[in-house]
Amino acid sequence: MSLTTEPLTRAFETADASTLGNALAADVAFRTPILAEALQGEEITLRYLAESAKVITDLSYYETVGDDELTIMFWRGQVIGRDIEGATIVKTDSDGLVNDLTVLMRSWSQVQLFRDAMLIALSDTIPVEFWVLGVGTAPEPDGNAEAGPSTKLPLAPGVAFHSPMLTKTVSGDEKVQKIHKLIGGIQGTRTHHARFESEGRRVEYWTCVIDGHQQQGIDVLAINAEGQLTDQKVWLRPWPVTTILRDRAMAGGLPFLGLDVWLLPAHPSPLA
Repeated sequence: MSLTTEPLTRAFETADASTLGNALAADVAFRTPILAEALQGEEITLRYLAESAKVITDLSYYETVGDDELTIMFWRGQVIGRDIEGATIVKTDSDGLVNDLTVLMRSWSQVQLFRDAMLIALSDTIPVEFWVLGVGTAPEPDGNAEAGPSTKLPLAPGVAFHSPMLTKTVSGDEKVQKIHKLIGGIQGTRTHHARFESEGRRVEYWTCVIDGHQQQGIDVLAINAEGQLTDQKVWLRPWPVTTILRDRAMAGGLPFLGLDVWLLPAHPSPLA
């Protein structure tokens, strides 16, 4: 793996501006979990990261996967006492500096809390059009691209689905199959950019297009000895596109997805 992640993860955890500044290329492109447009350049990226460190507490990285092309670092934290999870995708240039940074988060309701706090904190710096969707201009995915792997894997009877939009885990092959069908009909064809496999586990990084807007996603899939999917956890970005997906999924009317799985409970509870 080309990137030594320990100094970088420590810098993200501690919001060490000096270390982060030394790690970022001057022209770094930063695709945040909440903005519809990418940020360009070291200065605005450092400002965003500094403000996010004030909103997300108890941040810790717990796993890294990757190759010579990119590295994915998984982390956990809290926003206003609510659990939040993220995946940071890092690419480096020939000098070993981070020139491409992408962050995905889950789930939607917790990310909304983060987004609202960041909107206030960065209102003097990031234009309003970065926070909302404009006219969709993303290219349509390749019609020959591989469809989402989770729809192809046979489902174990007790498979657990940890949605990027729901506040509770959904279990059972019949329910998860219906969710896959509903979401797949909204997202359409996925284009896969990276796959990392180990025994009983697969990590997928992919993109799709919804209404002309690109959505990026990461699936972590647990697979048993029979080749069945037993557990699936999903991260998405950006929040405005995920909102379209969430609204349409809600309108899909699956009877076992009541309001309690879409809305945050009154008191903090473990993230699904």
